Amino acid sequence: MGKTKAPHPGLARHGVVNRSRPLLTCLLLFVAVCSALARAGAAAVSTLPTLQQQPDQSWLVEAAGYRAVIGPDGNLHSFRVGDDEMLDDRIAISLGAFFYAEGPRKLDQISQLGPTTLEATDGTHTAQYHFLRRDIDLYLATRGRAPVPYFVVLSPQITIVSRLGGAEAAAAPCTETWGDVRASTAKGAFIELTGGARIWGPWLGRQVWEVSSVEPGRKIQLRISGGLADPPKPTLEQLIGARVKVDSPNAIVHVDNPLVLQVAIENRSDNALSGLLSMELAACRTDQVLYATAPLQLPPKQATQTSFRASVHAPDFYRARITFSAEGRDLAAARAAAGYRVAEIRSVVPRPDDFREFWQRLLAEVGDQAPEFRLDLAEDRSRDGVSVWVARCAGIADKTISGWYVCPDAAGPLPAILYLSGYGARPIPPPIGLAQRGYAVLAIDVRGNAVDRPRAHPFEDYCTLGIEAPETYVYREIIGHALRALHFLASRQEVDPGRIAVVGVSEGGGLGLILGALSPQVKAVAADAPMLCDFPLSLRAAAWPYTQISRFLQGDPPRAAAVRRTLSYFDVAAFAPDITCPVLLSTGFLDPVSLPAAVYGAFNLIAGPKEAVPFPEAGHEGGGDQFWAYKLDWLANTLRPQPAS
Repeated sequence: MGKTKAPHPGLARHGVVNRSRPLLTCLLLFVAVCSALARAGAAAVSTLPTLQQQPDQSWLVEAAGYRAVIGPDGNLHSFRVGDDEMLDDRIAISLGAFFYAEGPRKLDQISQLGPTTLEATDGTHTAQYHFLRRDIDLYLATRGRAPVPYFVVLSPQITIVSRLGGAEAAAAPCTETWGDVRASTAKGAFIELTGGARIWGPWLGRQVWEVSSVEPGRKIQLRISGGLADPPKPTLEQLIGARVKVDSPNAIVHVDNPLVLQVAIENRSDNALSGLLSMELAACRTDQVLYATAPLQLPPKQATQTSFRASVHAPDFYRARITFSAEGRDLAAARAAAGYRVAEIRSVVPRPDDFREFWQRLLAEVGDQAPEFRLDLAEDRSRDGVSVWVARCAGIADKTISGWYVCPDAAGPLPAILYLSGYGARPIPPPIGLAQRGYAVLAIDVRGNAVDRPRAHPFEDYCTLGIEAPETYVYREIIGHALRALHFLASRQEVDPGRIAVVGVSEGGGLGLILGALSPQVKAVAADAPMLCDFPLSLRAAAWPYTQISRFLQGDPPRAAAVRRTLSYFDVAAFAPDITCPVLLSTGFLDPVSLPAAVYGAFNLIAGPKEAVPFPEAGHEGGGDQFWAYKLDWLANTLRPQPAS
C-alpha cells in the first residue's frame, strides 16, 4: 500500500483549529444566552410583588407600580402610586374598596393561595386578589340571594377623571356612566379601574367608582392599575372657581334681616364665558326651597362678584348651593349655610311617659360604687411626667370597658376628663396632651374594644342593634358603660370628684350631653358636632349613620312606631332640660351628620350655663383642631388644673 504523507505539523494544528471554531462559537453563544435568560428570569422574579403579613394581620403588598394594603378585614384599604394615595378609607363607612350589603362587609377570613394571591371572604362575599407588577386583578363573587354592589372610594387627591377608551374628562368629583376610568392626581399619578358600572360624587367630597351588581353565583373580574404620567391638563371645570359666603357675622342672621349671599366666580381661563348663575336655598326643618337665577358674564383671568338676597321667616338653618353653568354644563359650584333666629330653634321631641323611670332603672343597675377594674402600666406609651395605663373596668351586662387611663405624675387631687370615642369606635390613642395639662384622663372605647391590641374589626356599624325596644337598644348599654367609667374616675385617690368633665366628638359629644343630664358627677361637658340630637329631623335630613336607621325603617314599616319610640328615650333634646352643668359645644354649619338645626334645637333647651361656638364653613369636624385651644381654655377655667411639671 502506498504511504500517506503526514501533514505538516503546523498545518495539522492550524487545520484542527479551523474545523473546531464554529462549534466553540456556538457553545459560547449558548452559554451567554443561557446566562442572559437566567439573569432575566432572576430579574423577573425580583420584580414580582411581595406580600408581607403585618402584626395587625393586614397585608402589605409592594410591586413595581404600586404599594397596596389589604386590611385585616380583607378589604383593599390603600393603593399608593409614588407618593400619592389613590384610595380613602378614613371617612364615614369607607373601607377603601368593599362590598356593601346593609353596610360595608368585613371579609376577615383571609388565606394566601399563592405567592402573589390572597382570598378574603366572610362566607358569603369573596374577593380574590391577584397581584401583578403594575396591576391587581380582582375577582368578586357572592353566594347570597341578592346582587350586591362593590364600591371604590377615591382619595381627595384625585383631581380629574377621564373615561378609558374615550375623550371625555371631568373635574373630580363628578357623576357619569363611565365603567372604565382613569383617575389622576395633580402630580400625574393615576389609578385605572376597569370592569365597573359608573362613577359618582361628591360623597363627602370624594369620587366613588361603583360596580353596581355582583350577581349571585357569577364571578366577575375587575382590574386596578397604577402609574405615573404627565399631569393632566386642567379642564374648564378646574379653571372656574366658585365661593359663596353669608354676609352676616358667623353666618347667623337676626330677625327681620334678609339673608344675603356674597358670590365670587373666578375665571382662570383665557376665554370669556357667558353663563347662568343659579341659587338653591333650602330650609332644614321644613320643605321650603327658594330658587333664583341670573345671567353672568365672566371676563378671562378675572374674578366676578355678585350677590343673592332672600327673605326667610322661620327660625331654621338654610343651606345654599350656588352653581355657574356655561357651554351646556355646570362648571363650578359652592355651598354655604346660614342660621336665622337660631336662638328660637327648638327640637320637638316629647318624652315618653316613663322616661325618668326608664333611666332610673339603668342608674340602679349601674349602681353608685366604683366598678371592679384592672390597670396595666404601658411603659412604652408613658412619657416624662405622665404615666399611661391600660384600664379595664366592669361595664354592664357582664361586659368589660377598655380604655387608656393617663395621669400626670403630680400630687392630687386632680381634675379629670372622661373622653368618649365617636361612632364606629375607631381605635383611640392615649390622650397624653390632656394629661400634660394637669388632667387625669380616662379615654374609653364605648363598645368595649381593647385599646392596646390590634382589632379584627377596625370599624363597627351598630346604630340599629336592638333598636326595636329601649331596653335592648345598644345605646342603653353604651350609656351604662360610660356611667361606670365615671364611677371609676370619681373613685381614684388622685382625682377630685368635684371636677370631672366629659369630652367627646360626634357620638361621644352626644353621649357626653346625656351623661350631663343623668349624673351629678359630671361638672362640665365639651362636645364637638354632637350626634343623637333631634332624631325625627336627623332621620329625615341627615347623612349616615342616620341613613342606616332610615333604611331599617323602610325595610320593616310595621316596626317604625316601635323604633321611633325607642329613639325618643335616647334623644339629647329629651335630656336637655335636665342638663344643669356648664356646656360648651361646636357645630359646623355644613355638617351633613350632626345637622346644625338639630344641634341648636337641643342646645336651646339646655337649662344650665351654655355656649355654642359656630363654624360656618365646617362640616362634621365641628370646630376641629382650631377649636381645641378655645376648648382647653374653657376647661381650664371650669376645672382649674395645674399643668404637669
